Amino acid sequence: MRIKTKTLLTVLGLFVYQSRVFSQVPNYTGTWVLNLEKSTLEHPPEGLTSTVFIINQEGDKFSLTRYHVFGDKKKKISFKMTADGKTRKVKILFKGKLEHIEKGLRSTLWRKKFSNIVNYKFGNSQNEFVADEVFKGKPQDHHSIWVFDRETPK
Repeated sequence: MRIKTKTLLTVLGLFVYQSRVFSQVPNYTGTWVLNLEKSTLEHPPEGLTSTVFIINQEGDKFSLTRYHVFGDKKKKISFKMTADGKTRKVKILFKGKLEHIEKGLRSTLWRKKFSNIVNYKFGNSQNEFVADEVFKGKPQDHHSIWVFDRETPK
């Protein structure tokens, strides 16, 4: 009887451990640099020379900063989101939510006459980050695939 109990507890313990390991969400923390050759940008911002996307992730809490680079000038936007699917105010101007989807995340931002839905996932490896964006609003609706490479520390 003791052996069966020990065996059962051992099997149960392994099952619980494996469930926690396999249910972990990917960590997207890093500095990601736009790879223009791999990307398909339907209507890129005029004069865009690069984009840098900085993500800090702690569990389901994300701090996001995106720089669009136009030669010597940078255009920055930063905001924080929690990947729990709840709608919240983002940057006073928008409503938004971040949620887990199969193999990635979905970010949805909206307001009157504006919608931006982006599905994020790793690409061919965890050093490639793909943002599949559907934007509706001014200046022009577009569907773009942004492919980023992880910046490696120097």
